[in-house]
Amino acid sequence: MPSPFNTSDAADLLDVSVQRVFLKGSEKQSRMYESYYNVETGIVDYYDKDSSLSGLAYAGRIVENAAVTSLNPVQGFKVTYTQNQFGALLSFTKFMWFFGIKKRNIEQITNEAIKACSDLREQRCADRLDQSYNTSYTATDISGNYLVNTAGGDALAFITNVHTREDGGENCASQRAIISPYWETLCFTPVL
Repeated sequence: MPSPFNTSDAADLLDVSVQRVFLKGSEKQSRMYESYYNVETGIVDYYDKDSSLSGLAYAGRIVENAAVTSLNPVQGFKVTYTQNQFGALLSFTKFMWFFGIKKRNIEQITNEAIKACSDLREQRCADRLDQSYNTSYTATDISGNYLVNTAGGDALAFITNVHTREDGGENCASQRAIISPYWETLCFTPVL
């Protein structure tokens, strides 16, 4: 863990000859990912599991004295989602907080931890869309590299022309995936 932000890291905050200090922070939190992802809020479980049930095919005509053709829905692919938590820690020495940050009235620097999580969320959502032709990819952040699995319930990439129908029939030759509308819920929690 890095050492706390102290007065030697930003000596200008204590220098009386410096009249104004401006905070050069991130832009306002972006929520562009909501335009291309289904967003589910209020999730309280570590694991989230979903499945599906297909509809029925077209009805057929019934000729006189014939048996009615029966149709059955098909159980879809079951997928389990595990929550991931992302965060940032921002620490100060007591001396720096009282005589540097509070005195200069730049307490909003603590909002940077929230914005750092927001920026990462945008990046991770865009990465998943960019990697939709793959079943996994390697992501990198300040904690190192990690593998992100993007395979759907049928173990295929989101965009592929070899998805089977839910009933095991011929391949769906389109780019519609038979998986849940969201892959994983990302939980971003800043730690102050």
